[in-house]
Amino acid sequence: MLTYLSYSRLSKKQFNGFKKQGAMEIKTFTVADLGLALLSEDFWLTKTLPITKQRALSICHNPRAEKDDPALLVAYQDNQVVGYLGILPDKLFFNNADHKVGWLTGWWVDPCLATKGVGAILLYKALNAYRDRVGVSGGSKEARNVLHASQKFVTLAPVKGLDIRFRFNATSAILRKFPWMKLFRVGFKIADVMLDEIVNLRRLFWERRTHIRQRLTFEYISSIDAETGRFIERHHQHDLTRKGKADLDWIMTYPWIVSAPQKESASRRYYFSSISARFFYLGVKVFEQNNGMVGFLMLSVRNDRMRVVYSHFENRHAPSIAAAAVYQALAMDVSTLSLYDERLVKSVAGLRCPFWSTQSVSRGFFLSKAFAGSPLADCRLHGGDGDFAFY
Repeated sequence: MLTYLSYSRLSKKQFNGFKKQGAMEIKTFTVADLGLALLSEDFWLTKTLPITKQRALSICHNPRAEKDDPALLVAYQDNQVVGYLGILPDKLFFNNADHKVGWLTGWWVDPCLATKGVGAILLYKALNAYRDRVGVSGGSKEARNVLHASQKFVTLAPVKGLDIRFRFNATSAILRKFPWMKLFRVGFKIADVMLDEIVNLRRLFWERRTHIRQRLTFEYISSIDAETGRFIERHHQHDLTRKGKADLDWIMTYPWIVSAPQKESASRRYYFSSISARFFYLGVKVFEQNNGMVGFLMLSVRNDRMRVVYSHFENRHAPSIAAAAVYQALAMDVSTLSLYDERLVKSVAGLRCPFWSTQSVSRGFFLSKAFAGSPLADCRLHGGDGDFAFY
């Protein structure tokens, strides 16, 4: 997910003039360079880190990356980091061929240089590094403003999804909006316990009414086995990124987020997500009686939210796969389940599952205009495409 904190629009004349000043150096790090950086102490001594070791290690093991692919652009001034932009190498599939693309990720500029156009320079360099073939998944309001102002990107149809809220979680919800009410924390927690018991009771009735344990069985995996790999290959032919066994194994093995009780020194010097109290991936194989394996879900759990980042199944099995996703969320005691597959979203309404509320959500994607004439309308995007899977 692309977030950008500082921006000023820069003309081509300003861009060329700024480069000639010589006050700042923009350095490009390839995948191979990041591998060397992991072995260097000096790279990690700057006041601001342009990448974490966890993320650098992940990019070095990206099965779709070549050693000479640009993966990080860093602006230095007086040997200190004043801006950076990450690039995640990937491939898009259409016209019976694969096409190289770089997803922009982690875009930051020192607020003191917000009027110098550093962010625009990083963007232009990323476009040049990938021959104008880059993409953006999501993005803050500031980042979207930059993309629109550059006039170099087209917007893809958003991936429509649904947030299902199972647990009220009054303590965090209320105190987040009204910090002064901390005096009543004990009362809120008691209310949460009572409301959670109601959810547990409703869950029990739902499971008995739907006979989900009798209809469906599950197998949990931490890496993609041969059976799952073959199942995915049969169902991802219309996917824009066609993530297969090697790709999903990589995501699950090399996450960008580390589960830890609190931030450490390095994470405080990096301006994007790197630490969470709870974060993990889980693969779920779904089986129906007499039908064998009917679906696969790749889940990510971060704190009290579960996301379905990749899902594969036939349309006729959508109700069963939606029920499986809800069942997993209730079993793992999360507050919210996020779905980004329209087939699952449509099926949820018929489940009559025990939730407090639902909210429609969407995920936006942008591609540079080099892809504008490509036949992408019939290509499917997942909720984990771009860099979404890593958050």
